[in-house]
Amino acid sequence: MLAERRKLTTNPLTSTEGVALQVDDVYVPLGLVERKKVSKPQGDISPKQGSELYKETEITKTFEHDAFLEQVLIQKNTPKSQGKRIAIIGEPGAGKTTLLQQIADWVSHEIDQSIVIWVSLADLREKELKSYLFETWLTQVAQKTGKAETTEQLKNDFVALFNQNNVWLLLDGLDEMSASNPLTEIARQFREAGFISQARIVLTCRVNMWDGTINALDDFDTYRSLDFSYPQQVERFIHKWFATNLEKGEQLCTALKESGKERIQDLVKNPLRLTLLCLNWQAGDGKLPDTQAGLYQQFVDDFYKWKKDEFATNFDQRQQLNVKLGELAKAAIDKKATRFRLQQDFVNQFLGDADDENSLLKLALNRGWVNCVGIDTNRKPVYAFFHASFQEYFAAKAIDDWHFFLNHVPKNPSQGTYRIFEPQWKQTILLWLGREEENLKQQKQQFIDALVNFKDRCGQWGIKDVEKGFYKYQAYFLAAAGIAEFKDCSQADEIIVQIVHFTTNSLSSIEKKARSALQQIDRTKAIAALVQLLQSKDADTRKLAVKSLGIIGTGNEKAIAALVQLLQSTTVHNYTRLLAASSLGKIDPGNEIAIAALEQLLQSTTVTDYTRWHAASSLGEIDPGNEIAIVALVQLLQSTTGDYYTRSLAVSDLRAIDPGNEKAIATLVQLLQSTTVDDFTRSEVASSLGTIDPGNEIAIATLVQLLQSTTVADNTRKRAAESLGQIGTGNEKAITALVQLLQSTTVNDDTRRQAASGLGTILQNNKHHFAVVKALSSYWQLNDECYSLAWRCAQNMPYPDFYQAWHQRNVVTRAMQSLKKILFTRII
Repeated sequence: MLAERRKLTTNPLTSTEGVALQVDDVYVPLGLVERKKVSKPQGDISPKQGSELYKETEITKTFEHDAFLEQVLIQKNTPKSQGKRIAIIGEPGAGKTTLLQQIADWVSHEIDQSIVIWVSLADLREKELKSYLFETWLTQVAQKTGKAETTEQLKNDFVALFNQNNVWLLLDGLDEMSASNPLTEIARQFREAGFISQARIVLTCRVNMWDGTINALDDFDTYRSLDFSYPQQVERFIHKWFATNLEKGEQLCTALKESGKERIQDLVKNPLRLTLLCLNWQAGDGKLPDTQAGLYQQFVDDFYKWKKDEFATNFDQRQQLNVKLGELAKAAIDKKATRFRLQQDFVNQFLGDADDENSLLKLALNRGWVNCVGIDTNRKPVYAFFHASFQEYFAAKAIDDWHFFLNHVPKNPSQGTYRIFEPQWKQTILLWLGREEENLKQQKQQFIDALVNFKDRCGQWGIKDVEKGFYKYQAYFLAAAGIAEFKDCSQADEIIVQIVHFTTNSLSSIEKKARSALQQIDRTKAIAALVQLLQSKDADTRKLAVKSLGIIGTGNEKAIAALVQLLQSTTVHNYTRLLAASSLGKIDPGNEIAIAALEQLLQSTTVTDYTRWHAASSLGEIDPGNEIAIVALVQLLQSTTGDYYTRSLAVSDLRAIDPGNEKAIATLVQLLQSTTVDDFTRSEVASSLGTIDPGNEIAIATLVQLLQSTTVADNTRKRAAESLGQIGTGNEKAITALVQLLQSTTVNDDTRRQAASGLGTILQNNKHHFAVVKALSSYWQLNDECYSLAWRCAQNMPYPDFYQAWHQRNVVTRAMQSLKKILFTRII
């Protein structure tokens, strides 16, 4: 009879795609934790790690699957029941039934004389467990032995098996019983049916039911199933699911690893959600829906179909619940405190009371959209969505006007709405842009228009830089990410070209964000545009296209073919050839044409030292351990004719491609201790040493000494300040030295601003950011380093606060700046 229980609970859902699996087909052993008491979660989480909401905090021990079987079931090493009463709890789809199926199989094979009885508690309906065992289960046994009905002798033998302690009762789905309080009801039945209490009982229950009511099963030892680990167990499950088509499974594993898939990676740690992902991948013939919103909508539809008989809902109920879940999700994300751990009183405002059998909260708990994840300090339930990503999706479905995200009041931002600059809203914005409703198309276009044309009025005072800003770039980068979801955006090509040009921006902060934005946009359109730019007659444009393809072209056949063609050209300059080989190696690791081109450059006698270093560095990245690259770097390090800067770069790369090379560290230490090395070289060497050997005290002490010396040149002091900002994180001596340099009146402005740049990495709160922005706004024109510091502040400050700080200069300062501009103009 147990063999009939080997089917997956998801088979009714997956059978539409011809998938009907047994447990063993896809089973991946789950671990468990022994719970000490109900968790009292503190603080909030990042939605990218939404599964952390369900992580137990009050645990006694963690078990791997085999250790659980051995220590709990065989050795009976449990604190309350000595292995006789075991409860396995978890959120919907956590694999409770599958785990119980594995326990049933294991017990029947490994424990002598054991009689395993499986009962799906939803099948009891109005019957009690005792009646079900005698009237249904035992009758089925009799019929399998050729008898029409049970005899008194068979019933007596059945009871005797219980009294001999040979029976294992495996009760699945306590939360699916029809009783108003299943825990109290099943406890009563255990007591009143005396022989049942002699059995060893293992039951499963959703955490909502186990924690949400008075628990009459307090004599049970409680264990909670763990999520799959990513990537190990997730990929193992995928490979099992696609056992008949391994290539398709490997393609799904590869797709999950792509940049921007962090939420999906975390989402599918839950076995049910991973099953739904595999189902969609199979149904889509190796592709997922075009947008994130499309994928989550499919998840929602499939989730309602799962166990639809056990928790039946009609269309109107689902619609009403979805609307209210959206309102709850939107209000929660807008909160300043915990956005994903939701207090009972807050949830009740939207969904009603869980004690009301007709409330939407009761329905949400039954369906699993909302689950209890612990209790607060007042012992009231704390809830969370099935996963934080679903909370973001439901919130996106609840927003019908793009002005909810942005209502710009240029002259008085404090009166406006700027959720586009609040990180917690980005994913919801992208999901909103991916919604397929026709009536939203114009709204989405208007929203993109507002983003690309946003002006923050925080530009610099220099005439040439009047167009520079801070939040205008953030708005543009959000638009770039948005066109990957809004497929019909009329400005998509224009936005892509502009982002490509941003990657060469003279301001490093903008350049870095542009490179990141390139990876979030529509790759097909972007790659097509870049391949076209490779045909440009302008060398700088070709270099820009080559570099950009190295960022977004991974695995793309058109990008690979275009770079190969460029490398095979006889008219390409060495440096362009170097960039093309480097990009090709990044997007097609191990490409022999790229490796050969770089080796050829290194073996040339006409290449300059810097190009040689660049070639060796790129070769080491795409072909780790390449002997030609290592030899070239060692030669650069030992050279007496090359500049020290190139030599220090060579040391850093040598460490990266040959981590065991202690010669690099020893050589740098020797240079630092040499009395013949000039101060600037000493600063460079110390920086490299700190990079390849983090926390090296000799490096930090040398840099601090250079900062405090009265005989060191300004450019050396500036370089030392920059290096400390890179390698001195958390080091009190480094922080003190940079603060003193920033306050010094004897160093030039460049050095002081470099100190500010170094200190920027240790700013802690809004007050510090406010003061820095206020100080920087007094400069007539910001150089790149100071702009980068202000940009960093802008990414960590609300727009109205930044605006206030930027414009809060005193009248004297403003007048002096105007006078400077007038005098400067007249002198010219």
